Amino acid sequence: MSRTTADRSRSDHRVVAAWVRAEAAWQRVVAPRPSGMPNPVVLLGFPVVALLIVVVLVALGISGNSSGVYWQSFGSGGHDPDLLAGQPRGIRSDEWLVQSSWVLSQIREGFPVVNQSFPGGMDATIQNDLPTWDWSSVFRPHVLGFLFLPLDQGMAVRWWLPVLAALVAAYVFAVTVMPRRPATAAFLAIALCLSPMVQWWFLPTTIWPVAWAFSGLTAVLWAFRSRRRWPVVVAAAVTGYLTVTMVMSIYVPYMVPAAVVLVALAVGFLIERLRTPGTTWRRTLGRLVPLALAAVGSVAVIGVWALTRLDTITAVLGTVYPGQRLERTGATSVEGLSALFSGPFQRSLQYGAVGGLSVNQSEAAAPLMVVVFLVPALLWVLWAGLRRRRALDWPVLATVVVLGVLFAFLLVPHWDALAHLLLLDRSTDARLRLAFDLLGLVGVVLVASRLDAGVGTRPADEPARDDQDPEVRTAVVPTRSRTPWGIAGYGPVLVLGSAGFVYIGLRIGGADVLGASHAWRLVVVVLAVAVLLIARRWVAPGALLLLAAAVVVGGGTNPLYRGVFDLATQTDAGVAVGEIVDRQPDARWVGIGGYVPTAMLLETGAHSYNGVQTYPPEEMWHEIDPSGRFEEIWNRLANVNWRDGDGAPQLSLPVRDQIQVSFDGCSRFAQQNVQYVLSDQPVTDSCISEVREVTQGQQSLWIYRVDER
Repeated sequence: MSRTTADRSRSDHRVVAAWVRAEAAWQRVVAPRPSGMPNPVVLLGFPVVALLIVVVLVALGISGNSSGVYWQSFGSGGHDPDLLAGQPRGIRSDEWLVQSSWVLSQIREGFPVVNQSFPGGMDATIQNDLPTWDWSSVFRPHVLGFLFLPLDQGMAVRWWLPVLAALVAAYVFAVTVMPRRPATAAFLAIALCLSPMVQWWFLPTTIWPVAWAFSGLTAVLWAFRSRRRWPVVVAAAVTGYLTVTMVMSIYVPYMVPAAVVLVALAVGFLIERLRTPGTTWRRTLGRLVPLALAAVGSVAVIGVWALTRLDTITAVLGTVYPGQRLERTGATSVEGLSALFSGPFQRSLQYGAVGGLSVNQSEAAAPLMVVVFLVPALLWVLWAGLRRRRALDWPVLATVVVLGVLFAFLLVPHWDALAHLLLLDRSTDARLRLAFDLLGLVGVVLVASRLDAGVGTRPADEPARDDQDPEVRTAVVPTRSRTPWGIAGYGPVLVLGSAGFVYIGLRIGGADVLGASHAWRLVVVVLAVAVLLIARRWVAPGALLLLAAAVVVGGGTNPLYRGVFDLATQTDAGVAVGEIVDRQPDARWVGIGGYVPTAMLLETGAHSYNGVQTYPPEEMWHEIDPSGRFEEIWNRLANVNWRDGDGAPQLSLPVRDQIQVSFDGCSRFAQQNVQYVLSDQPVTDSCISEVREVTQGQQSLWIYRVDER
């Protein structure tokens, strides 16, 4: 052998040895505790970093709220100086128009339990997740910032705290299942929170269920695995607390998919525990006592909360919409199935292109469906475990079974009674998709943990050689396995096949989506490669690719915005309305026209007949419709808006959650109940007189006084 060849060989050996030593050092850093639980560095490292980032964002008053939409009407031209990145999303009106307006109304009124914006008042502890000086706010941590911090910081707390909880809960669950893979867990948690299903429905009421589901799964696993009592108690207490937080949001359609995933996987982990040699029912149930006590405590708190506002809850349940709304099994059409698998094309939603998917971006939002593409790997893990250990892998089986149940609910009709027992019919096609996002993370971590544990029959790691560095030879590396290439290859085939199915559907009825998706081909390729890598146990690179795909389809959905655009203080019209409210706090108003008058009246603290009602205030509707002839229209969760008209108020329902009422200043209703009108258009009415016209930016508003006839 020549000197050059020998030198090159020694150099290559040193490089390999250095790499192996680095791997060994990393394995020591991430080595789990003897119980199999993640060590403190792994468990706390990522959550601490995420918490520090959120603290900085809150201190700066930066959130993702879309109140900058108002700049389009009132701005002085040019770029909104408070818009740091992205763009406000008009479709996110539940956030910037509904809930933010009610939050500002609560601030103006001093955080009462009963908000008096509507005549007769509305229970603020039920409606729109609002801050109040009520004991129940202890279980709504995201609204506490409004009680103690300036508005901008309070809004930032409300925005970031729920997603921080979801991020940390998903991460902790992931590293509990695969304690040697903190980077992978972080990638998966971030990708989950960037999913279009989270971003386009971004509200505390839709994000707390995600945090609750993974917190509950973690509590079950810690109960079985931790050798110390206090981690079990802490995990159970957190889950119990989040149960109350989630239920108080009263948004059932997002609770259902989270509950289905939690219950199915918890049963799988329970059976897995019971099948472990040396384990008894008594010992297992004893381990679950803290979680059971937390469940009892949360039920007690929820019971007290419900009983102390029973009339309000009865009114909510007694509405025409949503009331007791139930979905039928097998109601998903071919177009709906195409929309379900449209994750790679979701970039188009940020450009307003939804043709062929749904009516708007939120309803069109879909997950990347990773769990479906991992089904071949999951089934192989099941088969390999059964072949090697003669035992079923119950958590993996639970994942596959619940996936099948979800598809059956969407596609197979005529089993409504059973679906009702499973609560599936209390969600909707669009909201139930959240379950696939949760199962996507679950599927990845289960495949990774099983392959890391060597579930297959052919370990992939070569034994240490005698000429290796002693430190390398003594490093403890688990026996591992890989899904066979033939099986792993089915995942990418499913990715490409589903993308082709969606592409054909969009070519037929949604070409605008294809044109606006831009990078959909790249996302499909990235997703296919990610699924293949995960199945072959190159999990970290695969998870990183999933994160990249999530960034493309979900990142940038919501803006980064400094503060809140407050109509009461940042607009001339709002200041003018506020001056009248200060002089005549009991005066009642009607807002005519679009969304601006309604929002402005709420944010200035005016008492008006405009706004989103969770349930119909009896006093208000008795004044508007004393005979009750329009009850089918107004007895619902809806936004109440007014238009110029003649005679007594006439009600119409353009869509199921929008009530439109006509206003005539000479009508008996107006003469007896209304003192002022705010309109975004001139109103010709012999019984009202103009007080002031205000123009700012592109928006003109008129303030009128109702004159006695």
